[in-house]
Amino acid sequence: MPAKIYPIPGPEDSNASLYDFYGERGEQPPPGKRAPRRPRPKWAPKIIDDWPDRVPVFVEELDLYELYFADELDEIFGIKK
Repeated sequence: MPAKIYPIPGPEDSNASLYDFYGERGEQPPPGKRAPRRPRPKWAPKIIDDWPDRVPVFVEELDLYELYFADELDEIFGIKK
């Protein structure tokens, strides 16, 4: 079955301009309705690293990670099924 060929409108077709989204040429698009930016806080939070060197992890947590991320972990560590 042959494909249908649709003619591409030329520049003489004023209604067929691909770049004329807002009506007449030269007309500006409507202004955006974006909310004004909120001012940044004038203070900087103090960051403290008070975690222990070794964070305890329970066996149940590891089981959950293995349950939900089994395919991804196998892919990362190169285990093939």
